[in-house]
Amino acid sequence: LLLRLVNHYRDTVCYVPLSTLDPSLDKHVQDIYATPKIHKMKIENDGRRTQQEQILTYRDCFHRGDHLSRRTYLQGEPGSGKTTFASKLVDDWCNMHEPSTESTKEQTAFSDVETLHEFKFLFFISLRDSREQTHVTHMIQTQLIYKIYAADEWESANNLVLNIMRNVMYLVVQDGLDEWAGKEALPSMDGIPKDHCILLTTSRPWKLADERIKNSQIDILMEVYGVIDSEGFSERILRHLLDEIKDLNKTLKKFQNFLESRNLESISSSPMLHTLVLCTWVDDMAEGLTGSSRCELFTTLLENLCKKANPQMSYFDQYYPSPVNCFSRTKYVKPNMEHIDAIAKAAFSFLFSNEKETSLVFSDINLSAHVSESTKQFALESGLISKRKSKRCYDKTSSFVHKTVQEFLAALHISNNTHVIDDIISEYLKSDSDSYLVISQVFIFLCGFNILAANKLSALTNQVNDVRDVFYHFYLQSLTLLHYHFGFQSVILSGYREAVANKNTPIDLHLSRFDQHLCTEHSTGSNFMGFQSKQTCNNTFTRRVDLSLSGT
Repeated sequence: LLLRLVNHYRDTVCYVPLSTLDPSLDKHVQDIYATPKIHKMKIENDGRRTQQEQILTYRDCFHRGDHLSRRTYLQGEPGSGKTTFASKLVDDWCNMHEPSTESTKEQTAFSDVETLHEFKFLFFISLRDSREQTHVTHMIQTQLIYKIYAADEWESANNLVLNIMRNVMYLVVQDGLDEWAGKEALPSMDGIPKDHCILLTTSRPWKLADERIKNSQIDILMEVYGVIDSEGFSERILRHLLDEIKDLNKTLKKFQNFLESRNLESISSSPMLHTLVLCTWVDDMAEGLTGSSRCELFTTLLENLCKKANPQMSYFDQYYPSPVNCFSRTKYVKPNMEHIDAIAKAAFSFLFSNEKETSLVFSDINLSAHVSESTKQFALESGLISKRKSKRCYDKTSSFVHKTVQEFLAALHISNNTHVIDDIISEYLKSDSDSYLVISQVFIFLCGFNILAANKLSALTNQVNDVRDVFYHFYLQSLTLLHYHFGFQSVILSGYREAVANKNTPIDLHLSRFDQHLCTEHSTGSNFMGFQSKQTCNNTFTRRVDLSLSGT
């Protein structure tokens, strides 16, 4: 049984998809694995989960002091690395019991693989593949015994497994609790002796927020926040994407520069998103493109998340046209468009709320006020929204999987409902001197979705900034004002680039004050990226102009 399990895992579990774009393109977990950033979570008396020390050993995953803990949970947002960590653990366990040429390579964290030797057997269960089953032993039967034994051996093999469960220490890895459709909160372990059974369960936080899962049922809770070394992770992925003739170091540097130029450094918290962006960027390079549209990148992400919740395919056509150009080639967006529109409206409502403390993290009650139960379930299953336990036992907190995803969806809502620029955004811009920076990513996405709406928003923002100039008159030479105007200039330039990347016209973005040095970094002429200067008036730090950023 041990040999059969090891061989089965080495053919299946130990291989992971390189990217959600193409699940068939898989690699051995050792080849692309990067050390995850995992922290232990403390469950407070009031139910809150607070981050504690970082975990770097298998021992800390399963031990409290000198004793093995029976139930360990690893939670994390979609694409944060839960399944990859579980696959690496399985691979390390295989190599402890049956060393191979693919044995564990030198690593600085989770190198105490001898800890896994405590588990004489390991049973890996993908809960996504046992959605209709309720008992762990039945899952082991269908996912393992039926695949590694001939039909006439099933009964004896099943009895062997039950005998093992009664007599030796073993580990059950349950991957993807949030993808299990059982009516109960957890798969049943009824009838299984608990003395020798250790459970490791991976899940998204929203599933562990289920009030039916008692705090007393969680011995150790951990959370994964992506990888520790994002650049090293990029290098591992690039090794498998590039031709041997390509200069790896040079390409890696170009990709890091690309992330910085697009303000995408924070994607390291999601290896899935990181790999998605990297694969898209490499594909664009292969096609001779100089860069990629942010709207297209996040449309690709949306496509993959929709596929997870509803694999139904359908294309936009003349009878059901795409709401924005970058959706026109998608196949999983159209069947879910009703849900997406509702979630986009909620994203906008929270982001532009006067209650800033709830703009990014909001209660489950508030979320239900914006979307139906079916849409909320779609958002959770797709991974667009995550839910966690809050301090108050009767409510839970929710948030979008990434702030940029919320901004992407908010921009989609504005694109399809341009009246909100006058009705809501105009008042929002007047409420805070830094509001233009708060909505900067929304504006950039809007330049890719709907340039006419973006032109209108830039004119409105420019007008609000000009009104503030009167207030700042006596502080014109202060660093605060410089930061104020230069930050807005950077937003306008990024929006221009996004509009060009999406071939949107007419580009008529407005900017009343600019830093000439920033322009001359890219151009020494008087015409910079379509800027046409109509009127100038020098002062110490800035040049006063009336600018119209055109697509010329």
